[in-house]
Amino acid sequence: MEDHVLIIPSKRFVQILQELRDAFGSPQSIQQKIPAGEGIAGKEIKLTTQEIKWCHEKMRERGIPERVHELLAESEIILPKYEPPPRSPELEARIQRLRFEQENRDYKDMVKSVDNVYQGDGTQLGEIGKEMRIVNRQIISGLQYLLSVIGTFFAVFIALGMATPDYGVRALVATLAALVVGLAEMYFIIREDLKEEKKQDKVK
Repeated sequence: MEDHVLIIPSKRFVQILQELRDAFGSPQSIQQKIPAGEGIAGKEIKLTTQEIKWCHEKMRERGIPERVHELLAESEIILPKYEPPPRSPELEARIQRLRFEQENRDYKDMVKSVDNVYQGDGTQLGEIGKEMRIVNRQIISGLQYLLSVIGTFFAVFIALGMATPDYGVRALVATLAALVVGLAEMYFIIREDLKEEKKQDKVK
């Protein structure tokens, strides 16, 4: 891993470095990167922060109008790559153990929640089934009631057709017959509901 920041100077920055090198004499590292009397076209130059600091001081001494921060803005800066230090085996083992314990606790909590919803104290599931049976019985009773009333009406209406052609009389008698059957059915439904409630009270 590189331990410092590197700067690839722009063309203008290189020209200033050459000027400073010729005027003051440069550190050996800069002389190696920008040797006198040699072309640097196509050659990649990388400067360190110490070399940038030297350049900044010499630019002020020589009175060059450009500022280092302006030259850096047009140059390419290479930042060091961060490589995290390896974790110790003891720390890794402890992390794995804690993660396993946490997952185990989460699983137990999830199973406990499911048990509470579907089992509870052993009564919730039974209560749900009991309520479903009551609803089904009420639906069936309602359908039987409607079929009895409608069936009685049409049966009497059609049967009276053989005795009288008067639709008014047939409809009136059929309605009265359906009403009587409806009341009878209602009586039996209420009686059965009362019996069921008494059974449930005894169970409680």
